[in-house]
Amino acid sequence: MEVEITSIKENPLMERREVEATVNHSGEPTPSKEDVLTRITADKGLEKENVEVKNVYGNYGSKKAKAVIHVFEEFEYDEELEEETVEQEPETSETTAEYEDIVSGTITDAKQALNQMESADFDTAIAAEEKGKNRKTFIEWMEEQA
Repeated sequence: MEVEITSIKENPLMERREVEATVNHSGEPTPSKEDVLTRITADKGLEKENVEVKNVYGNYGSKKAKAVIHVFEEFEYDEELEEETVEQEPETSETTAEYEDIVSGTITDAKQALNQMESADFDTAIAAEEKGKNRKTFIEWMEEQA
């Protein structure tokens, strides 16, 4: 199994690097989060406690998967991969309240409301969902959209 970093976003507010990677798993089943964690920490010399594999997305019949990883420590990477520094304004209570209201209903209604927004802030919606009902499948869906 090979893990190749495809993009990195610096997120100073959350004190982390948001990493996307392609996982080549020819001849093997789609790797678990733990498998990806072990490989990325070994390859980059990171501490496991400072790395969180959020998701591993595989496609049926494909030998490659996409991994979303949060790294909470400095590490070396190819500067060309860095897409951007995530600039986040402090959340206003109005914005937070709006997203809390959206995710308080059914998943279907919440998805519809988020899809209708011009530029939905899925990170804020995820935070609101985690504070509220904390529905895992809904959170996974929002992470895919982000």
